[in-house]
Amino acid sequence: MSFKFNFGVDDDGDCTLSAVDSIEAGVEALSCGETDDTSSTVAPYECIPLTIPHVSSIVVDAIYCKGHRLWKRQIDDVQFQIAQQDLMDDSTASAVRQAMATDSTATDVIKNEYEGGLKTWECSMDLLAYLADNQNKIFTGYEHPRVLDIGCGTALPSLYLLANVPNAKLCLQDYNKDVIELITIPNVLANTALAPSTANTGDDLQSTSDTESCDIDIDFRRTQTLFGEDTDKIIGEREFPELTPKEAHEADTRLLQSTDIQQRCEFVSGDWANFETSLRSQGREHTFDLVLTSETIYDTSSYKRLHDLLACALAKPEDDKVPMVLVAAKSIYFGLSGSVLSFEQYVRTRGVFDVESIWQSGDSMSREILRMTWRNV
Repeated sequence: MSFKFNFGVDDDGDCTLSAVDSIEAGVEALSCGETDDTSSTVAPYECIPLTIPHVSSIVVDAIYCKGHRLWKRQIDDVQFQIAQQDLMDDSTASAVRQAMATDSTATDVIKNEYEGGLKTWECSMDLLAYLADNQNKIFTGYEHPRVLDIGCGTALPSLYLLANVPNAKLCLQDYNKDVIELITIPNVLANTALAPSTANTGDDLQSTSDTESCDIDIDFRRTQTLFGEDTDKIIGEREFPELTPKEAHEADTRLLQSTDIQQRCEFVSGDWANFETSLRSQGREHTFDLVLTSETIYDTSSYKRLHDLLACALAKPEDDKVPMVLVAAKSIYFGLSGSVLSFEQYVRTRGVFDVESIWQSGDSMSREILRMTWRNV
């Protein structure tokens, strides 16, 4: 079963009756204890190594927010990579790859299979803007903040923190391993070790009045990293110009070591319950000073798993430090069970966190950011 986050809005901008009914139904379900769906197989926990994609180049678009530029991989480029790997028609291909074969915008969400991580949802842009405006206040008292991005997908808020909070260490989690490998890691690299450059990198920068994109030439960087000024001579003397697998591995290792990204980022995939179990087994409870999540409360059946993960992951207050969770979401998810109202009620019912709305979009398709902090700690 798949669905999209479509809005049901009348021509005058008012919410339809079905939207109000959806909230009431969600709240009633929560009060009856219908809060968790564990009826089907979910993705296992997996720690994913940071590696440079095994492609010759990646194509990225510039995203601008509050005067900051971030780079995000194009969906078309992901599809091209999948096609090159001959996996588009493979019956054993993952749900993510199958979704990419049938839906070029990657907006379909397939419950317990693909959670929409290839697309940049608008609430993640809200969270990015909020971080840019409130960075100093959020990180007051922190010298080396630890950040968890739950359901990270394209990871734009985390990319901002990597660029603007130099001592921050981040854990980026998504339900799907393929999302981490095809989108999250390439985006992180495009803003760090493989950042577009007008220097001698082989990159093809394209700019118009309102857009900017870049074809990042990874193979050129690999050869330059290995051979430097002798690249043309060495490659020219070969029968085949391609690097050997051993050479490509050595070049990728050097490129990754050119920044501190390996020390600052970790990547994990899997269901939230499995991730929570892994954190506890590793003795990593209450590790993260800031937890970010966007567009993850559209289904009330996932509230318990999300809340339990937050209660496991968030650090406890210490001195003047105030650990917090920031949840960016649409006020109403039309046709779905979740909403800001039902999530707030669920959090208050659990009695673990205080929750308040700290930002609202103010338009007809309302979006909000919630802040959760420990109650009575």
